[in-house]
Amino acid sequence: MYRVGGFKAVLRASATATAVFCVSGPAMAGGFEVREQSSYFQGMSFAGAAAGGSNLSSIFWNPAASAYVGPGLVTDSSYSLINVKSQINATGLTGVPPGVDCGTFDCSVGIGGAVLVPASYMAYRLDSRTVFALAMNSQFGSSTKPDNREWIGQLHARSAKLFSINVNPSMSYEVAPGLSVGVGLQVQLLDLMHLRSASNLPSPTDVSNTLSGDDIALGFTAGINWRPNPGTSIGLGYRSSIKHSLDGSLKGPAVGGGSVPISADVTTPDKVTLSFAQEVSPAFRVMGTVEWTRWSALGVIPIDPVGLKLDFQWHDGWLFALGGEWNVSPKLALRAGAAYEISPVQDPTERLVQIPDADRVWVSVGGTYRFSETTAMNFGYSHVFVQDATLERNLTTGTPPTLFAKTSSSVDVFSVGLTMKWGGEPGLK
Repeated sequence: MYRVGGFKAVLRASATATAVFCVSGPAMAGGFEVREQSSYFQGMSFAGAAAGGSNLSSIFWNPAASAYVGPGLVTDSSYSLINVKSQINATGLTGVPPGVDCGTFDCSVGIGGAVLVPASYMAYRLDSRTVFALAMNSQFGSSTKPDNREWIGQLHARSAKLFSINVNPSMSYEVAPGLSVGVGLQVQLLDLMHLRSASNLPSPTDVSNTLSGDDIALGFTAGINWRPNPGTSIGLGYRSSIKHSLDGSLKGPAVGGGSVPISADVTTPDKVTLSFAQEVSPAFRVMGTVEWTRWSALGVIPIDPVGLKLDFQWHDGWLFALGGEWNVSPKLALRAGAAYEISPVQDPTERLVQIPDADRVWVSVGGTYRFSETTAMNFGYSHVFVQDATLERNLTTGTPPTLFAKTSSSVDVFSVGLTMKWGGEPGLK
């Protein structure tokens, strides 16, 4: 019995919150993370995301950021269209029956596609120091389907769909002038809708092995925001790991052609984000972000009781971003930024067919147009350069067949959002 190769998609959803969404394509950020929670910060490659004060979506990274919204109800929503181009070119496959090679199957396959990711936020000031906020979005997920079913790596993956939603209520409190703290609750749905791989390589029409499962679990967020002077904001935010006990089934030849109940404990990585925003002049600000994600928390995931294991021997991931914002006029602001993201996957033996992840460079532009004192539109565009990499993956560690391949990927992201305010003093923050 071989390991069902695709379950490593477990946590790659592209769902976010507010509405019906479409999912297609590999994960957007390092590992299987979705980094599309804000059209505002998209325009700076997420520089300054946890610093607060610029846009309500900052509460995803730091719940203390809501402390500076004005009186009344403020809402922010964004929609990001992600277009992923990803190609896997197999260079060899060991341990296969005679005659099964690239003459029989296609060695090259595309697993890219397009995905729409929504996110939604709201905040209401309860008193002069206290703000209640609510965020709905997705942090992890993906959906992949090779454009050619009859490819040499089909034992490793045919298709995968995973869906996640986070509902995150939070409170912020100004403990002293310029200093606020925040805490929040994460309610996360993780739904592995299906993960399919071929049961037998010589016949591409063979029935797939299919793995599925879902769970709802809890975590928390916490953060602090400090404004030592009117032109400086520093934010530190933490999103906890969440342990999911996925209950579902494994169907197909791997379990005798029937269906077997399974369970798997999956712990999503926790995240720490440090950001700053510094006013250089009344019209120009510089922003930056350093972010750490503990992908090493995944480890080895047993699938009980079938005796399979998912091996995520990944490293921790890092993001370094720098950007700027220029107020061209009272109605128009322009932004630009760049980021370097260190992938948790650094070795060819760790790289997955469903997640051909590697280090990446972000280049972004964006802006905001204020229609009135209560309504503003945010927009952003990013191109992500993903480093070419190699893949050397066993179905079961130390057991053939081993797939050898080269991977190449790039991503384009188009994002638009709307910020609105009802009641209270006029003017958006």
